[in-house]
Amino acid sequence: MDTKLLWICVSSFTGVFSVLTFLAITMHVITLIFPEKKMIAKTAGSDDAVVYAAVSSTYARLYPGTKVSKIEEIK
Repeated sequence: MDTKLLWICVSSFTGVFSVLTFLAITMHVITLIFPEKKMIAKTAGSDDAVVYAAVSSTYARLYPGTKVSKIEEIK
């Protein structure tokens, strides 16, 4: 009985390790095929309007009568 339990544990560990290895290799191949796009320095424009609207509406709700004039990223 003990030997069978040990064999089940070893085979389960090996199976899980094999599946994780396969997934890691698959993810690596996908990232090689589709590399991450380089972010160009953004100026106030496309996506910033949505962020500006979200920040200004939140501050207007928290602090009535205020106006957001400038949003800066803290690095």
